[in-house]
Amino acid sequence: MNEFDGIVLAGGKSKRMGTDKSEIILDGKSFLQIQTEKLRDLGASRVYVSGKSSPIPYTHHVMDVIPDMGPLGGLYSCFLECTCSNALVISVDIPLISQKTLDCLLRMHFSGNTDATVLSHNGKDEPLIAVYRTGSTDILKELLDEKKLAVRALLERLDCQYYDFHGDPNELLNCNSPEDYAVIKDAKA
Repeated sequence: MNEFDGIVLAGGKSKRMGTDKSEIILDGKSFLQIQTEKLRDLGASRVYVSGKSSPIPYTHHVMDVIPDMGPLGGLYSCFLECTCSNALVISVDIPLISQKTLDCLLRMHFSGNTDATVLSHNGKDEPLIAVYRTGSTDILKELLDEKKLAVRALLERLDCQYYDFHGDPNELLNCNSPEDYAVIKDAKA
C-alpha cells in the first residue's frame, strides 16, 4: 500500500447537536478517538485533526489557516501540513464507517491515477469520505478566496473516481443531532 496521511475533519460548530461532536462517547470512546484509531490502524503516516485540539498523542492538531471556511478550509489547512502526497479524509461525525470500507477506498485510489477517490452510495457522493491528492492546495485557495465553499466545487475541479459502496448503510450514518446519536447507538448495538 502506498503511503498516505489521515485527516479527521472535526472543526464543525455542532449547532444541532448542542455539544462538540468529537467528544461524544460511543462504546467508551470519543468519536474523535474512534476515527483517529481507524486511520492509525490503516497505516496512516500521520493523523491530522482539523479544527479541534486533540488530546490523542499520535495526532497532529491543525487549526484553520483561514477561519470559518467549513470543510474546504479544513482540507486546505491540513493539505498544507501533510507529509504524504495522498490523504484519507473522514469527518468526525460518521463513527460507524468501517476500517474495511476505508481500506477498499484506499486500494481503489492507489490502483488508479486520479486526484480523488470519493465514496458514493445510492447515487450520492460523500466527499468527506474520500482519498485526495494533497497537492490541490492552489485550487483550494482559489475556491476559498472566491468563497465557493461547497466541497462539490472542489470535486468539479479535480479528476475524480467514485467508490460505489454496497455495504451496510448504517456505516454512513451521520451524527448531527441527539436523535441521530440515538439511531447510531441503536445501529451499533
